[in-house]
Amino acid sequence: MGFTLIELLVTLAVAVILATVAVPGFQRMMAVNRVAADYNEVLSGLNFARSEAVKRRVPVEFVASNNNGAWRYVVSVDDEDLRVRGGRDARTSLTEGSVTFNALGRRESCGPADCIFVMSSSFSGIEERRAQVTLMGRVGRAPEKDSEEVEE
Repeated sequence: MGFTLIELLVTLAVAVILATVAVPGFQRMMAVNRVAADYNEVLSGLNFARSEAVKRRVPVEFVASNNNGAWRYVVSVDDEDLRVRGGRDARTSLTEGSVTFNALGRRESCGPADCIFVMSSSFSGIEERRAQVTLMGRVGRAPEKDSEEVEE
């Protein structure tokens, strides 16, 4: 009760064909999940900056940058870093810019156009994700058209 060489080779060939079909789909799934996780981390940082501004009753700044290909953000108040987070590598990128929240949680100033931060992937065909900070300081998904603003 053993396997013949032909049975073993056929089984191996089927396994190679299945792996060839599955790997590209798995890589795409991993890229989509990486963009989603990094986007959620940026949203978390923006909400953290806003809540710290309200809690401390002082302006708090959120600064996004690209450092050696990997994105990074810093939440700071009076030259004290409250939170520093970044991407693992250059597979995802974030638009550079900054936003300052005042003691009421509203945005005082904003660096990027319309205060929109865009998270994108180096993997082709992955949809970018956009986060926007409204005038009232609300953080959320940015609309597809740049002229519209997130509903209050």
